[in-house]
Amino acid sequence: MNVTQPLIAHVITESTPFGGAQRNTLLTLKGLIHDGYRTELICGPRGQLIREAEAINVKVHVVDELIRQIDPSKDCWALLTLYKLFKSHKYDIVHTHSTKAGLLGRLAAWWAGIPSIIHTIHGVPFEMIGNYRSNLYITLEKLIGLVTDHVICVGEILRQEVATWNIVPSQKLSTIYSGIDLTEYTSRRSSVQMKRDLEIEDAWPIIGCIGRLSDQKAQRYLVDAISNLVKDYPKIKLILIGEGECRHQLERQIFEKDILSHVILLGERDDIADLLNIFDIYAMSSLWEGVGRALTEAMYWGLPIVATPVNGVKELIDHEVTGLLTPTRDPNALAGSIDRLLVDVDLAKQVGSNARQRVEEFMGGERMIKAIEEVYSHLYHGSG
Repeated sequence: MNVTQPLIAHVITESTPFGGAQRNTLLTLKGLIHDGYRTELICGPRGQLIREAEAINVKVHVVDELIRQIDPSKDCWALLTLYKLFKSHKYDIVHTHSTKAGLLGRLAAWWAGIPSIIHTIHGVPFEMIGNYRSNLYITLEKLIGLVTDHVICVGEILRQEVATWNIVPSQKLSTIYSGIDLTEYTSRRSSVQMKRDLEIEDAWPIIGCIGRLSDQKAQRYLVDAISNLVKDYPKIKLILIGEGECRHQLERQIFEKDILSHVILLGERDDIADLLNIFDIYAMSSLWEGVGRALTEAMYWGLPIVATPVNGVKELIDHEVTGLLTPTRDPNALAGSIDRLLVDVDLAKQVGSNARQRVEEFMGGERMIKAIEEVYSHLYHGSG
C-alpha cells in the first residue's frame, strides 16, 4: 500500500445482520484497497462483514461492546475502546457508519485528536415524525456535528432531509449514492435448479423481499398482502431473506393467517443473485429507508418493483415508470399493486427494464468509490 495515502478507519456497529450499511462499507473497503489506500475496519462482533473484510486483507478490530442496541454500560466501554484504538493507531481519517457507531465513533475520534472525521448517513434510525425521540436524535447529531468534518448521505432526497436538521454547514454535506458492484450479480444456479433446491418447483408467482426482519422493514404488511392474494393465486410464495428481532412475530402471524405453505423465511443468505433470479416481483413495505440497498439490487436485476414511497425510495421509484408505489401500512394496496403487475405483463416488463437502467446510471460501485476518495483527498490534502 502507498504510505503517502492517509490511514483510514471505517467504524460500524455489530457485523450481523449483514445489512445495507455493512454491504456499503464492505464495497467501500474493497474499492479503497484496490486503489492503494491504507484502510482498517473497526466493528462490533460476529457476522459476515468481518470474514469478508479479512478475506480482502483488511485489518479488522472487533469491539465486542459496539452493538446496535442502546446499553449505557456497553456504550461507555465501546467509547473508551474506540478512543484507545484511535489514539494508538493515529489514523488520519475516521469514517463512521450508522447511528450508534456514528455518535460514539465521532466523539471518540474528536477526543483522540483525529485530524479528519467523516460520517455516512445510510438512513434515519426511525420514522422522523417530530416526536421527542426524533428531536433528541437531531439534537445529538447537531452536537456531534460540531466535530464532524463531512457528512455523506447515500441519496439526494435523504441529503435534503438531513439539510433541514442543520447538523453541519451545507458545504460539509454531500450526496454519494450507495453503490453496488454490478460485476457481482451473476447467478450461479439456474432458476430451475434454485427452485428445486428450495422445493418450490410449482410455485407462481414468487414474491421476494430482502431485509432485516424489523419494524422498519415492516414485513408484517407484506405477509398480510400475501394472505389477501392466496385465493386468486393458490401457488403464490413469499420469500423473506434476512434475520432480525421480528422473526418470531412474523412466524406467529404466518401461522395465525394459515399461510405456512405460502411464506418462506430463509434467514441470511449469500446467494442473492440466485434468489433474485427466481423472483417474479420484488416487494417492500418499509416505513422508512435511506435508499434501500436491497431495492437497488432488485432493480439492477430488472425485477418489477412494488414499494412504499418513503424517504430515498422515491428517488429510485417513479410510480408506473420504474415500479409501483403503494401507501405504507396498507396491505390491501400492496396486494393490489402486486396483482396489477401479475396481470399486466407489459407494464411489469417495462418498469423492470426502466429500473435496471436507473441503477446503471446512478448506483455503480466505482462511481461511489471515486466520490468518497475525492472527499478524503479534499480533507487530507486540502482543508483537512
